Amino acid sequence: MGGEVRALQILALWILAAAVGTTVKGEEQQDPEKRLFAKGPAPTKGENGKWGFLSPDGTWAVEPKFIEVKAFQGDLAAAREGEKWGYIEAKGNWKIPPRFSWAGEFSENLAPASEGDRLTGKFGYIDRQGRWAIEPEYIWARPFQGGYGAVKDGSKWGFVDAKGKLVVEPDYDQVGSFSEGVAAVQKSGPPGDKKTWIYILPDGKSPFESKFAWAGQFSEGFARVQMEDRITSKFGYINKQGVLVIPAEFDEATDFRNGQAHVRTGSQFKIIDSKGKVKE
Repeated sequence: MGGEVRALQILALWILAAAVGTTVKGEEQQDPEKRLFAKGPAPTKGENGKWGFLSPDGTWAVEPKFIEVKAFQGDLAAAREGEKWGYIEAKGNWKIPPRFSWAGEFSENLAPASEGDRLTGKFGYIDRQGRWAIEPEYIWARPFQGGYGAVKDGSKWGFVDAKGKLVVEPDYDQVGSFSEGVAAVQKSGPPGDKKTWIYILPDGKSPFESKFAWAGQFSEGFARVQMEDRITSKFGYINKQGVLVIPAEFDEATDFRNGQAHVRTGSQFKIIDSKGKVKE
């Protein structure tokens, strides 16, 4: 392995580990290389200042020739050539020629994208052949998750389904993504109201009455929340009924994964199980 490529590999590991890691020390100690290459070749900047994709063995899977790239999602990755974005396949050839002013990652066979002026162009969703599956008519659009895509109309967010139907009207200041059938959304209330986050179903209705200072997405039946104040409140976990089942006593916390979550209290980093008990 040449010195240039080896140096690039090390640089990629550091940069991308920082990008995909969490702030909880326990997860940062996991093998960064395994995480970085989980989706395939890793986006890496070459000595020429261009971006390509590095294989786990340190060789170029795609030579650095693009102004900007995003990670592979399946067999496609967004890449920018000049001022336009398109999508390349595993060997670096264009699968969808560059014509977009912005292009997002594919998720659930759709990707958010925009044509036209970079500042004023509208956003929609394309399919894996580059055709508009949902016409570009929004101020912004996020990748699909849980069967729905978050879209911004004016200053408010709502959700569309895979056929482009607006299932949740743009009525929220901030939104998360749908996961396990619900999404966290936020709409400012009266002055001084600190509990402005709720959860909604795909029909826009709330599955329970509880409100929160901040709310994360559900994972394995639990969601991270802050109960009273976004700045000073600690993190705890609610269940699918909106009940706080793991007390809000953590300074930092991650979503549950494989039956456990990483948490920090003060300088103490711990791993808890679904009962909130510390795992040895």
